[in-house]
Amino acid sequence: MIVPMKKLTLLTLAHARAQTLEMLRGLGVLHIKPVVQPAGPGLEDAREKAAGLRRLLEAIPASADGQPTGRDVFAVMAETSDLLNQRKEWQERLEYLQAELARVEPFGAFDPAEVKALARKGVILKLFRVSAKSKLPLPDGVTARKMAVRKNDSYWALFAREPFEWPGADEQKMPEDAPEQLQFEAERLEVGLVGIATELQTAAGDRPLLAGLLAQAEAEVTLQEVRAGMGTAESISYVQGFIPADAVPQIRAAAAAHGWGLVVEDPGPQDDVPVKLKPPRWASPIKAVFKGINILPGYAEADVSVVFMLFFSLFFAMIIGDAGYGAIFLGLTMLMRKKLPVDAFRLLTVTSTATIIWGLVTGTLFGINPEILARVGLDKIQIPFLTDPERSAQNIMGLCFLIGAIQITIGHLWNVVDLIKARKLKALEQVGWILTTWFMFFLADDMVLKGNMLSYLGLSETAAAALWKVMGYALVAGIVLIVLFMMPPKEIKDGWFNLALLPLNLVSNFTDVVSYVRLYAVGTAGFSVANAFNNMIFPGEVSLVGLLIGALLAFLAHTLNVLLSVMGVLVHGIRLNTLEFSNHKGISWSGSPYRPFAKSEAA
Repeated sequence: MIVPMKKLTLLTLAHARAQTLEMLRGLGVLHIKPVVQPAGPGLEDAREKAAGLRRLLEAIPASADGQPTGRDVFAVMAETSDLLNQRKEWQERLEYLQAELARVEPFGAFDPAEVKALARKGVILKLFRVSAKSKLPLPDGVTARKMAVRKNDSYWALFAREPFEWPGADEQKMPEDAPEQLQFEAERLEVGLVGIATELQTAAGDRPLLAGLLAQAEAEVTLQEVRAGMGTAESISYVQGFIPADAVPQIRAAAAAHGWGLVVEDPGPQDDVPVKLKPPRWASPIKAVFKGINILPGYAEADVSVVFMLFFSLFFAMIIGDAGYGAIFLGLTMLMRKKLPVDAFRLLTVTSTATIIWGLVTGTLFGINPEILARVGLDKIQIPFLTDPERSAQNIMGLCFLIGAIQITIGHLWNVVDLIKARKLKALEQVGWILTTWFMFFLADDMVLKGNMLSYLGLSETAAAALWKVMGYALVAGIVLIVLFMMPPKEIKDGWFNLALLPLNLVSNFTDVVSYVRLYAVGTAGFSVANAFNNMIFPGEVSLVGLLIGALLAFLAHTLNVLLSVMGVLVHGIRLNTLEFSNHKGISWSGSPYRPFAKSEAA
């Protein structure tokens, strides 16, 4: 569920606002919405301090085995800051030298000091760059030598006894030193930069000191933002925000104890209400996905965590599709248990287990040929519907269409229930979309699979024809319900274009059902790649050395395949939930997270 929120306005005496904010931060339940745009010297100073600490922290590489150096945090800050300033200076100088070396390289090796010596003797030397196709005439009294040609440019050295210019040519400034000296300095700077990187790596063990200080600085920024964003009216200051409805008694008690004024009201349609999800415990791991891709349903929308969790786990299993890969994921998850967030650990445990089960029932284990798996008895746990040599491909594609129709139907049924509760006739439009969705399922089965799924109903030709007649009526009835109840008659004048777009929306409904076939396509591609690698690496009997080399190659090949499969989950497994299903349910994913004003752990 999405936790109900209340809009809160809290009033306090202006001279007591600092103490009030500290009390509020201790309560840790109010999501602040600034009354005015936060600004002020205190806030800018806090932000500058936090930005400086963040810069220092990012410069020190993270290391799991880094040992503390024993320095206090201020010494770490000072030394790291000095290293960063030195690195910046040296990096800028190195970039300048590299640009200079690239600029003068076509002219070869020379010493600017000798050029100056020639000038004192009355010989003027200038360097020029011109287009290689240029036919510029040389100045009078000049001796010229073409030094090099690079791509579309030619490079010249011109000598003369009298001052001269070469109109149309690009004169090149003399470098400050000989190229070999510039190269020597550049190499020294590169060595110095490596040394700085080593010193920063040594400070990895002191990173927690800076992290703690940064957490305090960011907490101070938040405090200053809240303080600067408060409204004022004469001797009164006030702060606004949102709190969970069940936290109202807690803040009322605090208000009574500290003499605050409170206004608690329901949020209005114009309010940007933060979202706090509270799904059932077994479905809460899906919050790791929401956090990872930074999405949340809007406050006025539905919490689809349960549906997302169920179908994402199934999609994960079908896309990865291999019991061996699932076992690897499960092993790595258990190995990283202490380092993973709780929700991420539980999600990976569920999805890895689902992958193992799917791989076993479909006979997929590291892409090994089914005949080999049958020799060790793994064929006994396979489901014939999913492994039939002649029909498994059509069966799984049909299953994908069925999964799509079911998930889309869940979205519309959910809408029907919500609209009935709200006593709106628009619920009948959603019934219409359910009818058209199931017509699209049978249409996809007929067009793509030649009626493969329909054949499992065991209908006679007469019964099958009757079913198609019923489905035709269902389609017509669905379209009629959609047209009649899409909008109230009074809205047709402004919303007529929705009726005009209905044919396209019906086509989109069909493509949404068919798009679930991507589960089969990506999963089958993963198996095909794994099987092809196996056959190439182990074509027949091999020697012990060949076996060892093959094992290494197989490890690399399957690692690549695992990475590609994971990308498939990120692209397709998430997309089907956040796009196809969400469009039918009406989820915009426009919610902003509930972030209460609270003390950080390090503060």
